Amino acid sequence: MRVWWSLLLGIALYASAIDERIIGLIGPRAFEQNRLILNTVFLDIRRYKKDGFVDMVEVARILERLGLLPQTLPTPVHQEVRFFSYNNPTLFFRLSEKALQEAYIFNYAITNIQKDEDGVVEAFTFTSASIPDPVRIGSFLRAHGIKVLDIRRQEESWYYTLDCSQAVLGVPKVEGRTETAKGKSAIWLDVAGLSSVVILAKGGDHWFPKIFVYDRFLHPLQRIERPGPAKRLELTLPNGSYYIKISDRFTAKNIKNGFVILPK
Repeated sequence: MRVWWSLLLGIALYASAIDERIIGLIGPRAFEQNRLILNTVFLDIRRYKKDGFVDMVEVARILERLGLLPQTLPTPVHQEVRFFSYNNPTLFFRLSEKALQEAYIFNYAITNIQKDEDGVVEAFTFTSASIPDPVRIGSFLRAHGIKVLDIRRQEESWYYTLDCSQAVLGVPKVEGRTETAKGKSAIWLDVAGLSSVVILAKGGDHWFPKIFVYDRFLHPLQRIERPGPAKRLELTLPNGSYYIKISDRFTAKNIKNGFVILPK
């Protein structure tokens, strides 16, 4: 993984020409054929910079509008999406899969997972006539605090270089009285900054508590289980708590009506 990692990260950090980034998405032939319009559209590179890097999501959006990034292929083909990150592996793995689903890619296989001192990689393959839309994928990742440092395409393979140091799950935050959604198999909540919460099961549910507490990097801090049913549970949160996952010891049917959460 080290060779790929060094190459892609080096490109993301040090390449300054936006032309190279465009070529990485549409290929040299399409770039040469459309050089005049591309030079005009991307004349002011400052419009496409974000946090000191080329804003690849915005570049992809413009290329889609120009018709240079098609959204479908004539026939289904075997495709690959490969995500790279050098930090925060637990959230990276969780969010990379959700990003693919955001682009309406569901029938995929995870074909490669690597983790070492250089970072983490997760690769997905699938057969489809739909292109894994880089704008939808990139926008989802950015909305969850991930910096998209680079996006590159080689034939039917897509490569994303990411900085997940500020990644967040993007789940509802407990602020005042909070009601959760119904019919969920497990309920995730953001409890950052709170020292304790009260969890109330809604009427009709027979809840056998099974709760996990995590820090901001999704490392587990605490697990709570109760042998019998509960209608109310007061939970003292350990230092560094950021997320809680509420579930039932036996079946999701026991929590189909959801919960009311009260901060303390």
